[in-house]
Amino acid sequence: MTLNDFDPVACRYDYLVTDSRSVFNPSKTIFAAIRTDLGDGHNYISDLYRKGVRAFIVDNLLENAPADATFIVTPNVPKYLSDIARTRTSSLSKGIIVTGSVGKTTMKELLYQSLIGECDVRRSPRSWNSSIGVPLAIWDMTRKPGDNPFLITEAGIDGPGQGQFLSEILAGSHSTAVITPITDEHDEAFKCHADKIKEKIDLISHCSTIIYADTDAELRTQLEMRMPNANLIAVKQDGHTSIYHALAAKVIEHIGIPSQALKKLDTLPLVNKRREISAGSFGNTIYRDYFTADLRSLQDALDFMLRHTSPLHSTALFLGDLIDGGQAEAVKLAQAFGIDRIEPMSEDLLTRIHAGNEFRDMQILLFGKDNECFSKVAEALESAGHDTTLEVDLDAMAHNYNHYRSLVPPGTGIVAMVKASAYGVGAVETGKNLQSLGASYLAVAVIEEGITLREAGITMPIMVLNPVTNRYPALFAHHLEPAVFSYEELDRLISEAEAAGVSDYPVHIKLDTGMHRVGFLDNHLEEIARRLNATKAVRTASVFSHLATADCLDMDAYTKQQLSTFYHMTNRLEGLLGNTFKRHILNTAGMMRFAGCGKYELARLGIGLYGISPYPGPEGEALRPVAAFRSHIISLKHWPKGTPIGYGCRSITPEDDAVIATVPVGYADGVNRHFGRGNASFVVRGIECPTIGNICMDLCMVDVSGVPDVSVGDSVEIFGPEMPVERLASILDTIPYEILTSVSQRVKRVYVKR
Repeated sequence: MTLNDFDPVACRYDYLVTDSRSVFNPSKTIFAAIRTDLGDGHNYISDLYRKGVRAFIVDNLLENAPADATFIVTPNVPKYLSDIARTRTSSLSKGIIVTGSVGKTTMKELLYQSLIGECDVRRSPRSWNSSIGVPLAIWDMTRKPGDNPFLITEAGIDGPGQGQFLSEILAGSHSTAVITPITDEHDEAFKCHADKIKEKIDLISHCSTIIYADTDAELRTQLEMRMPNANLIAVKQDGHTSIYHALAAKVIEHIGIPSQALKKLDTLPLVNKRREISAGSFGNTIYRDYFTADLRSLQDALDFMLRHTSPLHSTALFLGDLIDGGQAEAVKLAQAFGIDRIEPMSEDLLTRIHAGNEFRDMQILLFGKDNECFSKVAEALESAGHDTTLEVDLDAMAHNYNHYRSLVPPGTGIVAMVKASAYGVGAVETGKNLQSLGASYLAVAVIEEGITLREAGITMPIMVLNPVTNRYPALFAHHLEPAVFSYEELDRLISEAEAAGVSDYPVHIKLDTGMHRVGFLDNHLEEIARRLNATKAVRTASVFSHLATADCLDMDAYTKQQLSTFYHMTNRLEGLLGNTFKRHILNTAGMMRFAGCGKYELARLGIGLYGISPYPGPEGEALRPVAAFRSHIISLKHWPKGTPIGYGCRSITPEDDAVIATVPVGYADGVNRHFGRGNASFVVRGIECPTIGNICMDLCMVDVSGVPDVSVGDSVEIFGPEMPVERLASILDTIPYEILTSVSQRVKRVYVKR
């Protein structure tokens, strides 16, 4: 089937997806199978067919392909998607490309919200702006034949060669470009900053009008030189409004939309891209999406929620007003996603929540315009312990994961460490995030941790590193893969597997190459092989060891000796077993410093995943902190010099009119008592403020005398982006692991994605 033949047929399908988890309306979905370093979409076709999908774009027709399904076979699926997008945009007459370094989604949403109701305007979903995201967005915006909507398409580049590619897709209808402020973001992917600017101009080179934030001299120079015939409109920030509002106003004036759009623009806040998952009252889990409250965004919010929900609990949508009306369509959409209950925001709903007997142990999505009723419902669902939180940035975690994945050879699987409740930040949401990112394994310490992940709906492989247990039926029932490091444990495992009728069960053999904790030695290999070869109950999925000194810059010789020993032992064991297995020895520090040494198929990512480098130096600058431990000021008092503060009067105010803040967080929450009496500082309004007095069980005091306009309710960061956890660890002469894992479970975890 040719492209021209295909596109009319494709109009039968509302949804084009490349992620099998995003399918919610199978009969209206066509799935494009894409091959990447992380996986192959063709592997999911059979499962999607069973779920009702009947249309696929593939690069190779499967054997025994179902006769009642449509298969479009093309040598290059991503190119085919871009060709479809180009075909569709070529028939349209108007549109805007939004590009730049920062604020692309913010800019796009301001324009969209201003123009909605003034014309048939559609915009690309959230931040679908890549070489795959843009074709998907074009499909999403142009579903019906004969439509001629006004398209606002976000497009971004993060490496060479992408600008011209995206320009060819968008050349048809997008005659106006908006360039948001340019920063040094992604500069490292290009030879220089100027080369990145050139790529961005390539992206919008076909546009007749370019409205740009005049914040980068190189951009201005290249536009004037390379686009002499274009209508160039420079916009400077005037101090009275955001640069995004100023850009949007110029765009609206240029395209000639009635002045009502400009009036609407003046009242619009910048879009909040934040999504939250948090514990609520009555055992509920609350999902909150602060993005533009329209029908299309609801689809993304429902998809996000269902990727994180547990199959053990029912789901509900509490639906507020939408900016595009669409309430009836919203109900149908939620029903298509399989949401169990749909409740409109109302005073009646608020009364029923307060009664406390109807909404319990549920997973509830709050979505809609943030009006008074919506705010009351959200507040009623909050748990009582929300004042002190550990905020977990899932986007930062994804950034760190991708950074470390880039350090090892392509195709290397990542074993992500989520033991000890994911180093304190919460294993369930961390595990779901990592499953979405394509990690090969999750690794836990004990069986109970693995069972918790399975009960939360996590289906990916889970490795149990310390599996010594008598709970073998639970191990097998939840398909948890044990590490084995002794003859005794290997014999017990084989015996229990045979008794349970289990066969070919995956196990992971641990070798001791120099850590000298646990593991088999070189002279054990023949006996290990004999016992494994004598049974069909278990099979060797991987063989691994642990580096003792990868984070010790002065002990590289020891690390290299471990690596040499490991490869000698694994090669020998492979010969004795007569079959292959996966190898892994690199930990976080090993991935940073020894990624090119030896052969391995997996690497274990631990502390680096959470934004903490295992050793100081510039190598850690690419990481983003994942966890932020925050509370707030509940009391402010002014005291004269010499006033004693706290238990034992161990601190006195150092000056007259000292301003002392009381914060509802203490050693029962994970604030070590040694942080008191000025040994540590916490951050208030960007200023480091020393503790004063002893840390109490539930409270602590902070000297905020140097904070202008400090007030009750101000946020206090114990650790996070402004107070690195490494600094607190150094105060205690310990490691960041201990600080993270010390945060009490009574502290509310809030998971954030943007």
